[in-house]
Amino acid sequence: MRKKLLGKQAWTLGVGAGFAGLAVVALKFFVRSATKLRVPDSISPAVFSTKVVNTALGETVYHEAGSGQPLIFVHDICCGGSSYEWSKVCPAFVRDHRVIALDLVGFGESARPARRFTAADYVGQLADFVRAVTRGDATGPAVFVASGLGAGFCAALAVAHPELVGGMVFYRPNGGGEFGLQPISAMTKVIYRQALLGRFLYRNHLSTRKTIVQWLREEAFSQPEKVSDVDLQVFATCAQQPGAEHAVLSWLGGRLAFDFGEAALKLRNRVQVLESGALLAALETPEKMASAVADGLDALRRMTG
Repeated sequence: MRKKLLGKQAWTLGVGAGFAGLAVVALKFFVRSATKLRVPDSISPAVFSTKVVNTALGETVYHEAGSGQPLIFVHDICCGGSSYEWSKVCPAFVRDHRVIALDLVGFGESARPARRFTAADYVGQLADFVRAVTRGDATGPAVFVASGLGAGFCAALAVAHPELVGGMVFYRPNGGGEFGLQPISAMTKVIYRQALLGRFLYRNHLSTRKTIVQWLREEAFSQPEKVSDVDLQVFATCAQQPGAEHAVLSWLGGRLAFDFGEAALKLRNRVQVLESGALLAALETPEKMASAVADGLDALRRMTG
């Protein structure tokens, strides 16, 4: 009897292992390889020049115009995210600042290495980037304008390297625990930490034009009719680039999360937090966002005398 029971258990385990193996093979077959696409020129304003700098995390593409104290715009972390998020706000500050908008590694036109990213990776990238682009600049330390988890990374940068940061204006800052308007669930983290399954879901769902359209219209913008064809094209193209999945899967898997509250407590008076609104308010209502950023910068100047 015992032998029969053991034999039945072994058979069941064998069948289970067989199905698991078939599932892995099927996933490998159905994970589509990405094709490199040309990122639309509209990712940056026409008056900005595009440049590249190397950081320890990877090659970083950025867009620059103007002169004066560096004003660095940092985008949020999302599928298809890039410096395009701030492209309609940046030009408003060119007259008085050296305006810089970068693509974090893993996003936009920057390098997209196959690795598991952490919050520390992005803090390191920002530190390398700032040192490289402001070397020899006597106009004062850079001021950051950032949103979402990008703002969280800037806060951590200011704590780790205070000499690199002259001030910060944040919009909807967080520490990596949000997926759109909702907290990232434990189940989501488990799912997206499975490399093969995560890649399958990314290529066949998250990065598809249909999903990008749905996310922009239902979550990222408060007024769906304001989502333009250019918005859709830039986000979908960036999301579908080879290697674009690695940073997003690290985020959804919870690997980018850190204690933003602890970092915020150490910032003292060097930060202004803007009133919250739509996730991509910088694209939906750029004039209003530019005015809010300008007010934030004025408040920072009054603080520092």
